Amino acid sequence: MPDGFQRQARRARLRLAGIGFVVLAAVAGGTVAVINMGDSGSSQASAGSKSTPGPSVSAHPESAGTEFTPATGRRIGLLKPTTTTDGIGRGFEHSTMGAWSAAVSFWQDLDIIDDIAAEKQWKAIASKDSPATVDRGVSEVRKIREGAGLPPSGAAPDGVSFSTRVRAVNIRGLETSGDVVQVWLVYDRFAVLRDKGGDQDPKKGETTYLILKWEGSDWRVTDEPQYKSKLTGPQPYHPDSKPAFQDGWREIANG
Repeated sequence: MPDGFQRQARRARLRLAGIGFVVLAAVAGGTVAVINMGDSGSSQASAGSKSTPGPSVSAHPESAGTEFTPATGRRIGLLKPTTTTDGIGRGFEHSTMGAWSAAVSFWQDLDIIDDIAAEKQWKAIASKDSPATVDRGVSEVRKIREGAGLPPSGAAPDGVSFSTRVRAVNIRGLETSGDVVQVWLVYDRFAVLRDKGGDQDPKKGETTYLILKWEGSDWRVTDEPQYKSKLTGPQPYHPDSKPAFQDGWREIANG
């Protein structure tokens, strides 16, 4: 490999590690109303009146209490995907547990630096009624690449990998049927350089959301306007916040 190319690739790797994740939320629709709001990771958005969960969206029994926090309340386990398509898990049941398991699985599996891989993944999980979801998801990946000094399209530089870990979730129904939900996620993201080790400045406590729609026999990501107009922000997440727990924030077991 020519020395010039090696230097260019190394600079790209260092830029990627340096930005860690300035890009943060390559969410469906690209209309995130919530970005990083400080070291605590707390954030809030408002998009009209607060929506109510549909019949399939239920809270944990202890949610009626006032003494729990996300850190002290019962943590939730997640369902495993029943199938995998292009590196992204699919096949979750039609339930609250299925919806937030799907959201967590999608967000942790999505490729955020290889736009070709990301396009395949978004196509696997996007609703057929929301083709713009794929386009915008891929566009966000290309923005990340350009910010790191990489060509807008291509694979990840050799020796660079990223890991996303969702720590907490909050779910709201957007339709009384329970077939459309918005799932809020608090997550950490780490970059790893093969010759440099772990990320010294990972992004922690970032907040984003996905809108999921039950379609056929699986949860799909959608960005349809009739659902986006119903979006509402939750209470800011903090592990020691009683209001956050009462609002529905739950930590992930082993998250």
